[in-house]
Amino acid sequence: MTKPANDNTRFLAVDVADLEAAFADMLAAFPELAEDDTLRADTIEGQTNAYEVLGKLLAQEREANSMIAAIKKRADELDARKKRQERRQAAMRALMLRLLKAAGLPKVPLTEATISITKGRDSVEITDEAAVPARFLKVVKTPDKGLIKEALDAGKKVKGAQIKTGDDTISVRAA
Repeated sequence: MTKPANDNTRFLAVDVADLEAAFADMLAAFPELAEDDTLRADTIEGQTNAYEVLGKLLAQEREANSMIAAIKKRADELDARKKRQERRQAAMRALMLRLLKAAGLPKVPLTEATISITKGRDSVEITDEAAVPARFLKVVKTPDKGLIKEALDAGKKVKGAQIKTGDDTISVRAA
């Protein structure tokens, strides 16, 4: 039997490494475990703390998942709040501009700040994108991965591309 699972979640990686070594030792001592999934699962459950470690890992994963959702919700709330404040700021600036223009004052010194009207900056406005000459256009080329995958799946070769199988992942379905 392996030692109890670590209560300090920072050291769960150590528990996993210990279990990996224990599994390798078990397979070396009992080669028949490699052929029988049921026997191997029963032996691992009975002789190690793997299920306890998995439970602790699952609890940490679920806690992280909850934190991600809460942080995302809070970030969305803060983003909405930021946008409201940006609109408020723009409205206050528009009112200050309106007031200074109505008074005919280019600049008003206050104790908190000096408010002044600045000349607008020149910018380019595109009125008809189709009429703009090609030399003034940016061309962005990106590979069409969907089309490339279709070709590769059909057995065709596509220079500069290949099928890549991603790493194994874990699936967690709540009980």
